[in-house]
Amino acid sequence: MTVVVRGKRGPVRSDSRNVVRGRETRQRILDAARVRIARDGFEALRLDDLARDAGVSKAAVVKSAGGKAAILLAIGEEDRQTRLATIQLAMGRRSGLRRRLHDVARELLTLDVPRLNIVMAYIGHMWFWSHEDHTTAQSMLDETRARLRDLIAAASPARVAFERQDRVALRMLSGYGVGIRDLFYGRSTFDEAARFVVEFALD
Repeated sequence: MTVVVRGKRGPVRSDSRNVVRGRETRQRILDAARVRIARDGFEALRLDDLARDAGVSKAAVVKSAGGKAAILLAIGEEDRQTRLATIQLAMGRRSGLRRRLHDVARELLTLDVPRLNIVMAYIGHMWFWSHEDHTTAQSMLDETRARLRDLIAAASPARVAFERQDRVALRMLSGYGVGIRDLFYGRSTFDEAARFVVEFALD
């Protein structure tokens, strides 16, 4: 996503000192939030603590990264990019659909388990984003669903109707939410969770 920064006299160069410093401050805040959420959970996150961790004021936290919901959304987007990269890597494999979806599901679960507190908070807030945050979250979900459709088409031996691709992609996303929750509560192993995701998506 391209961000155009505007000053009083129009657009500001993306490499200007103030813009670079602003990006660095925002990233420092997000990194500090990631550590706190991963350790203590999202509900325990306090902007005052986050400001102290990042070495800025609470006002700077809100100005640079927004409130708690916006911070969680931004961290969720960072994590989503790693998932999209995993899906993209699977595009060129030669395994069949079921095997490929299983491998991708397991790789995604392996990525997400170390950040379970973040993932579970993100899933829990999916229905509660508002205004621009809702639009952003929906576009993120739509893009992930589209990438999964591409993977399903690439892994299928014959042409698959768009409706079928879309249904399998949606069911995989839904099943993944259940699978990661079962891992969070210790109810399944990686392979069991991955198998559930695929069976839910295809059966």
